[in-house]
Amino acid sequence: MENTFDINSFDKDRTTSPASFKQCQAVGYKFAKAGDKMNWKLQKQIQGCLYGLAKDNRLSFKKAHTLLQGKSLPKVYLDKIALYLKENS
Repeated sequence: MENTFDINSFDKDRTTSPASFKQCQAVGYKFAKAGDKMNWKLQKQIQGCLYGLAKDNRLSFKKAHTLLQGKSLPKVYLDKIALYLKENS
């Protein structure tokens, strides 16, 4: 199946607007899966971290798209999650 999503088909207003909840959820699904197993706890942590950034205008639609194209979740996000868990435990 060919991927028909083209980030370049979106106007600048959309690509610079905050990431959507569905994008944050998709990034969580992508990077919380190891083989056939889903780490649901990690998926929710990634989703929550990214959506929090999006609501603060610190994660754009385009940046979330870039994360979905990557091979691994950048360490900066994993560090944010670890810090959040440490401060709120």
